[in-house]
Amino acid sequence: MIRLHIQRALLVAAAAVATYRLAEQYGTWTGLLIWASVMAVACGTGTILLRTSTIGRVTWRNRAAGYLIPWGWRFNRGLLWPVPVVSWVVWTAVGATVVLLRQGEGASGLRVALFAAWVLDAGALIFILGAICQATPGGRMVALWKLVTLIAALIATSVGLYLYGLPTAALIVGSGPPLLVSGGVGGIVLIFATFGRNTRWN
Repeated sequence: MIRLHIQRALLVAAAAVATYRLAEQYGTWTGLLIWASVMAVACGTGTILLRTSTIGRVTWRNRAAGYLIPWGWRFNRGLLWPVPVVSWVVWTAVGATVVLLRQGEGASGLRVALFAAWVLDAGALIFILGAICQATPGGRMVALWKLVTLIAALIATSVGLYLYGLPTAALIVGSGPPLLVSGGVGGIVLIFATFGRNTRWN
């Protein structure tokens, strides 16, 4: 699982660098259009590779498709078409975020941190939406939709603050969910490291 997260983080970083270079060479919106078009072809190629791969065997086709269409598997419900669609949306959103931050205000380090915060927020949003698609109807769905609303509102607020010329405030708002998650995980790890695995909780 950790390896998968590292792989996807590297893919996002590579996508960000590629979009940035395209925007530098061809202009902001032309570069973004080129990126979106290239990724549409890439997602289509990944879909073809999966359709033509042998069932029950992991070959180079499956591995290549995993790099081209890595997003959306929690949404597919046994169908293939949602995977390339969601993957293309994610790739394009990454490019659009890079373009937005490239021409905005703030130091480069702050903008990189803001990009990372937005990526983590969006990742959490996609994960929860995937859980909603896989979950059975019930009380849990209400709580999940509340989380979706909260994270979406934080992302929208952070983007709005950045567009308004307040990059530091945008970073504070955008980094809220990642800090809460990392703080919670860190707290659990600290408890286990301090009291040991055999601690009784009742």
